[in-house]
Amino acid sequence: MTPPTPPTPSAPATVAGRALSDWSREGRFGTWYALGPADADEPPLGVLRIHRALLTPSGAQERLTSAVRSVAKLRLPGVPATVDLVREAGDVWLIVARPPVRTVADLLATGAPGLDGGSAASVLNETAQTLLALHAAGLAHGSLTPDRVVLAPDGTALLTEAALATALAASDASPQDADVTAWASLARTLGTAWAAPGTPAAELLARCSATAGSDGLAAARTTLTSGRTALPRDFLRRAALRTAAAAASAELAEPATESAAPAEPTEPAPLDVAPDARDTVLGKRHRTAPATPLTPTLDGGEEADEIVLRFGPGVPRSEEEALRALWEAPAPAPVRRRRRRAGRLVAAGALAVVAVVLWLLLRPTPGPAVTAVRVTAPPQRLTCGGTADVTGVVTTDGHAGPFKYRWLRSDGQRSEVLTRTARGGEHEVAVHLRWTVRGPGRFQGTAHLQVLRPGTPPLEAEAAFTYACAG
Repeated sequence: MTPPTPPTPSAPATVAGRALSDWSREGRFGTWYALGPADADEPPLGVLRIHRALLTPSGAQERLTSAVRSVAKLRLPGVPATVDLVREAGDVWLIVARPPVRTVADLLATGAPGLDGGSAASVLNETAQTLLALHAAGLAHGSLTPDRVVLAPDGTALLTEAALATALAASDASPQDADVTAWASLARTLGTAWAAPGTPAAELLARCSATAGSDGLAAARTTLTSGRTALPRDFLRRAALRTAAAAASAELAEPATESAAPAEPTEPAPLDVAPDARDTVLGKRHRTAPATPLTPTLDGGEEADEIVLRFGPGVPRSEEEALRALWEAPAPAPVRRRRRRAGRLVAAGALAVVAVVLWLLLRPTPGPAVTAVRVTAPPQRLTCGGTADVTGVVTTDGHAGPFKYRWLRSDGQRSEVLTRTARGGEHEVAVHLRWTVRGPGRFQGTAHLQVLRPGTPPLEAEAAFTYACAG
């Protein structure tokens, strides 16, 4: 348990030139606030004011900066996008793309209607995916409790304090092991609260919790995805979770100093500046992000479970198919069948000849050598419901064969690794990302293309487009 911290000084009126709202939530490592938008059409950001006492040990700020950078580079869809890490008014502030409302702890406390075993399974599946991705990168979440799991506007589950525990809280226990233990506890809690006793869904969630404790998180998620037939048939729609997420907008109060003029932005100062100066820890690329929040917003005039500002998946499949992809269980290993041995030498020889011919015809050929990549986006501004056709052009040496690539989007989404086959003599190969934006607001999207090359760093390029819709 974290030792008690001294009283926090009163919060300033603005951070990074944006007004703090009256809404706040205490977290393990500090206090969360909503950070007012730069324009009326933009949604609020979230900002965590780190407890000063946690930053006094030697190297604490460096560890925090490294952890935030490492998580931001992963661009995980299950973690709110990092906007910046700044030091201002004597405090360090972590700015992310959404305030942490509503959390799973809120739903457990208020008994939100309609939540069932499918809702619990959705939260568990998405948090397990995020934890496994963090663990694969050598990171951990730490302090994974229901109040650290927040709902995105589409009802998906996000983890709000990834890697902060390992940077700020000393512990002898393995943080990854602690994540697994906490996930197993979350599975028990949600199974008890949201699944009717004795139902297949309740039994599935209990089995997942036990599997996590005995065989690990990957095995527990496989148990969950393999048993999804025990869940309600419409659980992929997330209707109750969407409704609960929509209610979060009512929890955010108006900014505390609505008429106050925004603070003038200043150039970043060195880390040894006076405590009232502002310093950007993550650099200029992140400093510009507050002007373009990346999270969807909800309009009070819409249906509670309807997403108003929604960013397309970037891959050509429907939303429900994308959700189904999250539930793909590992394919069973192919079963080898015994083949009868030929009894005669002539047949054996013929089979050997056929095998040699097939090997010569079907042997893998090396893919083309990729020498350059460029990306272009529509120069004209997208309007309401528009789709940006972002085009990547991959330059090769003209050899035939496949190459692999993926798209990374500035809203934190990424495609799976995709394969494109170049024809012989084709020196330029085009690949496309179709990015749809709907709803009122303004948005600048950046599409980043990575062409993967075995044994060498990927070739990369990016392009940006703008979107504006008055509603």
